Amino acid sequence: MANQPPPQKQPKGQRRILDARWIEHLSAGGDPGDGRQLTDLVSFHSGISEFNQGKFFDAHESFERAWHAVRYPDRLLSLALSKLGAALTHAQRGNLSVARKIVHDTQLCLVPLPAVYAGIDVAELREHIRAWLASPQLYGIVIHRSMRE
Repeated sequence: MANQPPPQKQPKGQRRILDARWIEHLSAGGDPGDGRQLTDLVSFHSGISEFNQGKFFDAHESFERAWHAVRYPDRLLSLALSKLGAALTHAQRGNLSVARKIVHDTQLCLVPLPAVYAGIDVAELREHIRAWLASPQLYGIVIHRSMRE
């Protein structure tokens, strides 16, 4: 029973603990699945479109709706994308220190995911995030759909 998946629910107010447990589980070789729960959601696709149009707050809200609709480990990608939308909203408003902190949290959620997840090129997204952190640009991060599965 090694590497049993963590539970789906945690007591109220302890979501970050559960997120960390899922990140640890996946980092230790747990099965991430394929992200299909997300690909069936209109809110997920809306979030990608809004994000790529620079409508970061709207994207944050769409990805948050997706986050509420799925289970782990898919929740980690929707959480990461929601956080990324929030971070870039802060950047647009000139609050780069808060944006950087949120982007760091975003990276933690993306680390254990495979290079392609829920049709998203996660590897490329990680690279965009690293480049943005090195030289913040409001429109330097794009969410690309992957041609590989």
